[in-house]
Amino acid sequence: PTVAQLAPQRVRKTPDSVESYFDRTGYDPAFIDPTLPVQLPVLGAAAKRDVATFTWKGKRTHALDYTHFTTAVSKSRRMPIFSACNIDGARLRTVDRKDVWKYDPRIPLEYQVLEEPFGNQRDGYFSRGHMTRRMDPDWGSAKEAILADADTFHATNAAPQVQKFNDGLWGEIEDYVLANCGRDRMRISVFTGPVFSARDPVIHGVQVPLEFWKIVAFIHDETENLHATGYVSSQAKDVAGLKPTYVFGDFQHQQRPIAAIEALTGLRFPDLAPADVVGAAGPMFAVALRDVRDIMLI
Repeated sequence: PTVAQLAPQRVRKTPDSVESYFDRTGYDPAFIDPTLPVQLPVLGAAAKRDVATFTWKGKRTHALDYTHFTTAVSKSRRMPIFSACNIDGARLRTVDRKDVWKYDPRIPLEYQVLEEPFGNQRDGYFSRGHMTRRMDPDWGSAKEAILADADTFHATNAAPQVQKFNDGLWGEIEDYVLANCGRDRMRISVFTGPVFSARDPVIHGVQVPLEFWKIVAFIHDETENLHATGYVSSQAKDVAGLKPTYVFGDFQHQQRPIAAIEALTGLRFPDLAPADVVGAAGPMFAVALRDVRDIMLI
């Protein structure tokens, strides 16, 4: 699409043509270092049964490739199981926000949430929370960056989030990751998704995840080895504040071992678990995060 075709709209219910996605290459496992590939998360048995699959370029797959990132969608929850993004800190660009939320035509629209829980927070509705953050894939040529930015506005990359949660420490962690990546001109990969739990409340017809996870993979400038850090954060307190009837236990922002995230999500990160900076502490280990200065990177 041209810049003119990406004119601002809030929601566009008519998807683009399937053919228009043929040029998307998605997440690159060899992006950080070709000698240290980081593959997409491996789906456990339950996720394999639940993931939306489709035939693409002659193969059956669950990987929805976009510009510099890839997602996979849960059929039962109608939102991403994960979103995986490559970020090139040396080639980041600033792109004007267009906010064109739309469906992806490659999987059935019934597996995508575009409107139901989203709206004015004063009325008890949620913001569309990007899983791959809008600015993260905005690098490369001007055309690439504009397309990447627009690609993040797919229903397949969104989950309901209270804006206060999105603007709080969760957003600060995202800012911290991107700022350091740009300052140090690093290449990193970021994996993000919701934690699906049976206790998640149904609000406006959608089961809203209370917890989210994030894993950041990078080459440490001191050790020159692959390192990874994992985080789990909860919007339970913010959801409780959305309407008084939605009351759930609070949960701190935490740095957690990747093994803990694997246990929560049913995903496996075989390339990253050995590189986890807190992995040796065991899956029950947790560091409470009050701000980004509490993050352990080595």
